[in-house]
Amino acid sequence: MSDKKLYMGIEVADASLKVAVFDVDERRVLKTAILETETSPLDDVFAFESVLEGWMEFAKIESVDAVSVTVPAFRSIVRQVFVPAEAAKTLDEYLKWYVSLITNADPGAYIIDYQVLSGSESLGFTVMLIAVRHQWVDNMRKGFRNKSLAPKSLDVDVLSVMNLMAFAENMTELECVIKADYAGVTLIWLTKDNLQALRCVSTLPLVNKTKEEAYKILVEGIVEQIKVAQEENSAIVTKNVNLCGEMALDPEFMVCLRRALPDCLLTSMDSFSNIRLPVEAEDSAAVLSCAGAIGAALYALEGV
Repeated sequence: MSDKKLYMGIEVADASLKVAVFDVDERRVLKTAILETETSPLDDVFAFESVLEGWMEFAKIESVDAVSVTVPAFRSIVRQVFVPAEAAKTLDEYLKWYVSLITNADPGAYIIDYQVLSGSESLGFTVMLIAVRHQWVDNMRKGFRNKSLAPKSLDVDVLSVMNLMAFAENMTELECVIKADYAGVTLIWLTKDNLQALRCVSTLPLVNKTKEEAYKILVEGIVEQIKVAQEENSAIVTKNVNLCGEMALDPEFMVCLRRALPDCLLTSMDSFSNIRLPVEAEDSAAVLSCAGAIGAALYALEGV
């Protein structure tokens, strides 16, 4: 594969890497995989790099042109925050203050970014706040021995999934994406290039429950968060629901969710309008789990 222009996206989970390799010229996802690391990849960069290099050798990938990393929302801070008009001109400082209220970390422990969703200086802003631990960013920047594998960017999965939808689909109206992972469920309402709303459902209450009990509780939580989001913003009502994540591979979860959302059109994110997916079953088996990684790989397409 040395003659191909390849971009790699990696979603970093608690003790695994979700990997996608994208061929720029063919506009094709060549491979997806889930690699176990045993330790936290964001803290143990040596394990991160060793596991990744071992898989690349196995997959006969000699090199890649760019690597982008994305972090699950549940391993970062992702919040919709209203910034009042009196703080609009000092938005950066207000968000730093807000983060200090919701964490017990030292000042400077997080790198903070945000996206303005709506509003004005006179009325105040609604923003999507994103905060990632400074130490993790430093680890990604400085911890790799093989500098060609050092990530060019680090983001959160919410933005990576948005990027996937923007590149891979011909979006013409509001869509909802449910990213259902065992670490947590994220609900994203978006139009092309614009986040409209964001909600999360924790999976912590599912500990020690049977699968049937767990899915019932989880789906009830999803339905409740959809209701809350629509009560807060009546403009985000949509019947188009796109599903990805680890649980999207489980027919039991899908059946349970369809029953709870009978008026919605539920679509698995295992095919796309503008990008091709792997042909071999081994390479395509993890596509639903690796949606965030695919979206991260597509970051490098900007400007191509």
